[in-house]
Amino acid sequence: MTNVSVPQKLLVPNGKSQAPAAPSAPDARAKQVLKEAVDAVVNSFAKHTQGYGRVFLEAVVGYIFEMTQPPVINNLKELLEPALEPGTQVLGHQTTFLTAPGDNYGSTMLALTVDVISAATNKPEQLQLVGKMRPTSEEFLEIFQIDVTFVKEAAVYSQIVPAMLSLQKELAFPEEELIDVFCRCYSTRISLDPNNSKVDADGVMLFENLKPAGYVTEDRRVGFSRDLAEFILKKLSLFHAIPIALRYLKPDVFNTSILKFLVKIDIDAGLNEQTKERMMEVVRADFVKAGIQDDLSKRLLALIDDCRYQQANLISDDINQYCSMLHNDLWVNNMMIKYDENGKPAGLKFVDFQLIQMDSLVRDVLFFILTSVSDSKLENTIDNYFKVYFNSLLNDLTKLRCPNLDQFTFESFLDEINHVAPREFYHIVAMLRVVLAKKESIPEQSELDAQLFCNDDLVEDDYFGRLSLVVQIYEKKGWV
Repeated sequence: MTNVSVPQKLLVPNGKSQAPAAPSAPDARAKQVLKEAVDAVVNSFAKHTQGYGRVFLEAVVGYIFEMTQPPVINNLKELLEPALEPGTQVLGHQTTFLTAPGDNYGSTMLALTVDVISAATNKPEQLQLVGKMRPTSEEFLEIFQIDVTFVKEAAVYSQIVPAMLSLQKELAFPEEELIDVFCRCYSTRISLDPNNSKVDADGVMLFENLKPAGYVTEDRRVGFSRDLAEFILKKLSLFHAIPIALRYLKPDVFNTSILKFLVKIDIDAGLNEQTKERMMEVVRADFVKAGIQDDLSKRLLALIDDCRYQQANLISDDINQYCSMLHNDLWVNNMMIKYDENGKPAGLKFVDFQLIQMDSLVRDVLFFILTSVSDSKLENTIDNYFKVYFNSLLNDLTKLRCPNLDQFTFESFLDEINHVAPREFYHIVAMLRVVLAKKESIPEQSELDAQLFCNDDLVEDDYFGRLSLVVQIYEKKGWV
């Protein structure tokens, strides 16, 4: 078995996780009723057809049934038990899909209810976990370059998080100020075959299920309020600040525990030329539908061409004080919020670290604000969000004893934004179709492919309004 070990104690900055109450397991009676209904249809059809008709229908029904069932996690006991308290035994588990179609494209997300017996109490308990596996779509396996991105995410929990926490603890940060945007990861593997270096159908990461602990994912089509966005930006600043401090204070640790996993990839490399051209045709048409003038549209398309060139040639941003580890996919669905009894945000977790890379932190800030913040006056208030983030970043770097604080001024930060924003335009525009896709129009998980992103039936007025707003901001700021 090929495993990536995860030090349990280092991955639980807030102490041990209690096993929350389990949701109800899949209803066996419902499954039996479904099977009986399928048999009835097959038998009825068979009465009016020759034998091959029954064989054909059984094959079709069997395929549909298989495509709607979650993948099997083999050898869960061997994977999970080493991460639990000594002597705890895994007895069995039930699995269902965790996310709806359209909420996660780059992987298959499963909810697990795991039955265990604790050695301490000798009583049965249940653990609520999340299993993250590679996507079932062959096309998405290529698009998301799973053999690279899966390893990146596993490294976040096994290497990067421990290095970040170690620096904070060495600097005597109080417990409540330790970075806490990472959920607990129990274990990961890329395959059951120890000689396999590729992520196969048995590759899986096991995380704590945040939903029973009170964390929720906000509606991607609504986005975050101003107060919530500022809360997130302050958490994001620490996520960026610690790698910056490590780069200056402990370069060897930074290089071996963080930088080696921040390899830049071209996310479009898995797309064929026909799909790439189709996507550009859609962008051109969307500019027209959004009411963007022809001369501005031409400049925007030229900007996108430049973005795609830099992406295809893996051209990184200039290495300066604002370079850090990027999440690189920080939109609504990749964050989970916990609220207190007064409805105020009390906790935040970032998820989905498949695309981490080393680049200007401005990219994360811009991508988050322009894809996920719901502010009717954003065109005029965006600088306020920049100030909130920068002030928090400077405060974090001061606490981390970063040696070059004089280089971090709001003026230099705005210069960095003006320099990097044009390079982030394609990423933002391409993602808006995903963020604002109509949920009711997204096909079942088994049908997802790259053409989904070009389907005009999936977007409506809010998408074109948001696209127009992003363009207005870019034009007003002189980024295009």
